[in-house]
Amino acid sequence: MIPARIATLLVLAACWHGVWLLGGRAEGFGMATALALVAALGMFAVRARHHVAPARLITVLIGCAAGAASGIALIEMGAMIAAIAFCVLPRPRWPAIGLALLALPVLPTLDILLAYPLRRVSAILTTWLLRLNGIGVRLDGVALEWHGQQLLFDGPCSGVRMLWATMVLACLYAVIRSAPPLRFVAIIAGALVLAIIGNALRASSLFYLESGFLPIEVDPMLHEGIGLAAFAMLILATLFLSHSRRNFI
Repeated sequence: MIPARIATLLVLAACWHGVWLLGGRAEGFGMATALALVAALGMFAVRARHHVAPARLITVLIGCAAGAASGIALIEMGAMIAAIAFCVLPRPRWPAIGLALLALPVLPTLDILLAYPLRRVSAILTTWLLRLNGIGVRLDGVALEWHGQQLLFDGPCSGVRMLWATMVLACLYAVIRSAPPLRFVAIIAGALVLAIIGNALRASSLFYLESGFLPIEVDPMLHEGIGLAAFAMLILATLFLSHSRRNFI
């Protein structure tokens, strides 16, 4: 058996390139989350009194090697962080590992990979919601057409950041509740669905402002207020759904 601190040092030595990548990509908001991640893992490493089985250490090192061999920076950093978490935690805690992975500078990558699909899904759901309310909007790609106006779902309307924040909240809740693996998967799945629906509701609310449907002067503060209100409702819904044991395994 290998002391957890020694195992962590071995992982760091083997993943030196991943450490360098993390340092180079941590900037802006990503810097804050990366520092919080390093502080949390460092605290667990200092307080670790358990031992790591050689088989587990070999497994995580193989995972790190596979991440490095992928040639994709985010995968390499993710494999490194997961390996460190497996070493510093007495037993695998998937919610904590998920939270650690979300603390990586993943938002730029999510913007590239998920922005358009989320914009498309949000536009479709918004169209359905508005039609249910008797408004005959038409969908054109990622834009809504109504009375000759075209309202485009741009990058910020994709809901990527709302999705990321919801996933962080779900992982944090699962960590606090010590959720087992199957319930953690159910919490994440529920939070994903709620984030997409919540963004569609936000977009539907903003439609009434941006289209001139309501005789209200469009104010940037009002725009932001609607977004914050939608996010607050999303947080409450996520917590309620996660807390309801009837909905999860």
